[in-house]
Amino acid sequence: MLVFLFLTIGAKSQNYFHLYDDRDTSGVSKDAMSTEIMTDRIKKSAELYAKYAPVPRFTEMDFSFGADLEEYKKLSGYGILYIPSLNQDSSEYPIKKVYIKFGNTITELQKIGEIPIETKDKTIAATFGKHRIDYYYLIPYQLTLTYGELMIDWSTNRKEFILTKFPNQNLLDFEVKDVDTNKPIDEQFLKTFLKREYGIESN
Repeated sequence: MLVFLFLTIGAKSQNYFHLYDDRDTSGVSKDAMSTEIMTDRIKKSAELYAKYAPVPRFTEMDFSFGADLEEYKKLSGYGILYIPSLNQDSSEYPIKKVYIKFGNTITELQKIGEIPIETKDKTIAATFGKHRIDYYYLIPYQLTLTYGELMIDWSTNRKEFILTKFPNQNLLDFEVKDVDTNKPIDEQFLKTFLKREYGIESN
């Protein structure tokens, strides 16, 4: 269960963006980025980088934004950034901050939850370490359209770790101009959104 906090080798260059497509009776999208799906992705990377083991740290990531303008407004222009982090050294946790850097300007992202994940796969543990925590952050869509870098600072050993650069190919297919992004996020919808897109419950 995700607990809300309301009120080196990095992620590979690929399309992390996903939207709501269809869902089953549980309210979880058929395209949801589940822990199991992400673990399979990490395992493939672990097999690829096994010859470099032990790799000090590894991250993957996934974005999810509202499927239409109504959802975009409910989330006040934000989406979810999902970062599974694996480290050989447990002292690197917790992640100190995740932020977007535009020149000398830094915008720190708000963490909304974290889930420790047991690393059962031997290849993953040997390559990237057995210390895994999955993090969830709010990320403003508009900032992903500006030239900048998405970065991580861990507690020890590594800072200014680049996850990805903006802008990228991840664009919404609806118009978001003149949307008031200063309104509070609809927290009830955010909980529904987290379950739908990532298959996780929140309280």
